[in-house]
Amino acid sequence: MRVGTPVCFTCGLAAVRIRPMSTSQSTPGPVLAVTAAIALLSLMDATIKSLGPAVPILQIVFLRYLFGAAFALPVYLATGPHRLTRQGLRDNLLRTVVMLVAAGLFFYSITRMPLVEVVTLAFTAPIFMVFLAKPILGEPIELRALAAVALGLVGVVAVVWGDAGGGGSLTVGGTAAILGSAAVYALGVVLLRKHAIDAKPPALVFMQQVMGVALMAPFVWLFWQDVSTADWLRYVAIGLLATGGSLLMAWGFGRASAARLAPIEYTNLIWATLFAYVWFKETPGTMTWIGAVAIIGACLLASRPGWPIFPRRRWPALWRRRAP
Repeated sequence: MRVGTPVCFTCGLAAVRIRPMSTSQSTPGPVLAVTAAIALLSLMDATIKSLGPAVPILQIVFLRYLFGAAFALPVYLATGPHRLTRQGLRDNLLRTVVMLVAAGLFFYSITRMPLVEVVTLAFTAPIFMVFLAKPILGEPIELRALAAVALGLVGVVAVVWGDAGGGGSLTVGGTAAILGSAAVYALGVVLLRKHAIDAKPPALVFMQQVMGVALMAPFVWLFWQDVSTADWLRYVAIGLLATGGSLLMAWGFGRASAARLAPIEYTNLIWATLFAYVWFKETPGTMTWIGAVAIIGACLLASRPGWPIFPRRRWPALWRRRAP
């Protein structure tokens, strides 16, 4: 894959090497699967936003992972047996911690700011990868990567500036949270590049959900709020959408090249715009779209062989193919 990004922060999966399959590259199935995955994960984002800012973020993250694990369990059992090594579990534990932080920051921003603006700013993750790759992986910072950083910053300024001139729906805390989330997510991607493991996608989906629940369980009760019946249904839907989107993404990327499928991630902006308008009556301004074009252009400019193009938290998109 290439950087240019991922996500669904919301989907913290581990890097897995997928053996190439014989499916023809012209087959529409993988494209349809990844397109559907992006739609499901975008709907999950909107559902999380509908919970509102009053719900503790730790509680949202915990229940998202809890119900995600519940829906991932039958798939895990049906696709077994699975081989999980001790080193793989240790590596995934570290990545789970990183992605829990990224998810918490993302959920904080998405429940407090307009959906499209948050999604647009989340696409800045590859810009942070440029600087993290050198100290962690020893990869050089190329001139075009610096140009991509500059273009991405222009995009961020365009989004924030346009918001300031259109009513100020962005907040300092929310903007800092989504940019922090992109940076932490970028760290997770770099760690994936450093510690890739061999495992079946269903096992990794389930394993990360369970680890997330185990890590948060001792602390979530300190901030727990009563959950209404309607919100319980939302959490069930969030878990189903997260697991369904993750597995569809894995299926698609296991049957077609990353170069063919990766650009589909940017349809997330279309879904975010649709859900924002229908659900929250939010309409992005012109400067938001200008910023989105600049940020996406920066992602593509920063791309290099072996990096994912997905800029968010959709870890199935980070799975790499094993050379034949």
